Amino acid sequence: IDMENLTPHAHPIHLHGMSFKVLSSSTRPVQPLVSDTYLIQPDEKVQLGFVADNPGDWLLHCHIIEHQKTGMTSYFRVA
Repeated sequence: IDMENLTPHAHPIHLHGMSFKVLSSSTRPVQPLVSDTYLIQPDEKVQLGFVADNPGDWLLHCHIIEHQKTGMTSYFRVA
């Protein structure tokens, strides 16, 4: 997953059902990190990699409720 934060705020991006590895960041060194949440900073581009091995519909969203309400929520299907 390639993400870019074009807002002036940090966003805790959370993936349900699987963990991901942070592959790269445009703003900071990347330590080997496996997680289900990443705090993407303003103006940061990040690459997250994961193995889609858990079938179902899974949310990917900002963990700030107000941001979810304004559209920072998505889902993807693993067949």
